[in-house]
Amino acid sequence: MYVSRMSVFLNRWFAAYEEARSALKAEGGFLLPYQDQFFIAERGGIEELGLDPADPDWERIGWDWVRPLDPEAWRRLERKRELAG
Repeated sequence: MYVSRMSVFLNRWFAAYEEARSALKAEGGFLLPYQDQFFIAERGGIEELGLDPADPDWERIGWDWVRPLDPEAWRRLERKRELAG
């Protein structure tokens, strides 16, 4: 869930999911996985992935790609990501 174009944005990186989840709750953003790490992306980073940060499915999944609250909403976002390339 990371593309090199996202490097221009301030992404907060974490080794543990729990730390990333706490940061998400405290500061907002979009929690995403990368290999064995986790990061919180800004809206611009989500756009670089070809996704709409205002898509209501983000709220449905709790802005958490790793452990989404709504699996069906996550599947819709995943399909959109696949189509975006």
